Amino acid sequence: MSKRPPTTEAIRRGFSILGLMKPNVSLTSKGIHSRLLDQGFSISLRTVERDMQLLPDIFPERILVIDLSKPYTYRLPRHHRKYSGMNPEEAVCLQLAFDYLIPLLPNRSLDPIAPYLREAENVLEESQAAKMQKWKSKVLTQYEGLQLQPATIDSDILSNMHLALWDGRTIKVSYLSKNQTKPKDYVLHPGGLVYRGRVSYMVGSFEGNPENIIYLPLHRFKKISVLDDFSVHEDKDIRNLTEGLLGFKVNPNKINLELKFSKFAGTHLYESPLSDTQKITSTKDGYLKVKDAVTDDMELRFWIRGFGDEVEVLKPKTLRQEFATISKLMNKKYEND
Repeated sequence: MSKRPPTTEAIRRGFSILGLMKPNVSLTSKGIHSRLLDQGFSISLRTVERDMQLLPDIFPERILVIDLSKPYTYRLPRHHRKYSGMNPEEAVCLQLAFDYLIPLLPNRSLDPIAPYLREAENVLEESQAAKMQKWKSKVLTQYEGLQLQPATIDSDILSNMHLALWDGRTIKVSYLSKNQTKPKDYVLHPGGLVYRGRVSYMVGSFEGNPENIIYLPLHRFKKISVLDDFSVHEDKDIRNLTEGLLGFKVNPNKINLELKFSKFAGTHLYESPLSDTQKITSTKDGYLKVKDAVTDDMELRFWIRGFGDEVEVLKPKTLRQEFATISKLMNKKYEND
């Protein structure tokens, strides 16, 4: 009886199966099915068995049937090279994206991307696409402000956190708070990870208090154990959990901000406005007045303080008074110099 021709879906699944297999590891259809389920595929064992009857013929140089007695077992050839459908343009894009992420994320969190980066390098080496190979040397990403080194995160901590989030589970942790000398144990309901600046945060809640959303830096976790219970945030979108949280929001409502910039300090806001509703006017004495409705958070304060004496807070009155107090305190620190 002849084999049925492969369907498009079978071929697509074939590429996924190739990505799961290793040269020195033999797998049965049942083992492959288990790995696909772990990766989040919704597929039956029977479908995998049918696929594995077809895939050695579709990819004859990439899948070996090494045991013809049932159940069949499969592995990659010993000198197999990972399949890539990556073209030179995609390879360059991946390299540039990797370069952008390196300063932002902990080293361990980039490990899963490393094989794809090596594949991108191989594609460019073999493609002889000279223009593509040179493009990386023509693009440079620079970051505003002082760039601190990312905090060190233990690889087991990161791995267990990923596992808990993947399976939607709770975790038992040993966590060292900023102002404590000894870690304490907690049961947490993780909702997701946020990479903010050079710091990675777990966003979630303590056991028994699901409405109080917290964010905890991963580098302060000393131990993580994944539990069997499901997290109350299992099906929640991290964007909803973090709304206003990591900006250290001061006021739940937006404020009508009015700033007075020196001409040269504020001109960039013509090109990169605070929002679509921003308004800028020039004054007779050469200053720029900027008005907009903005979120009242600490990020706003950090941003304004970055301009030093090149900016003045005009409104709202409460924020102006806050900056007046800061100015007096700073002046006091330096008045004897």
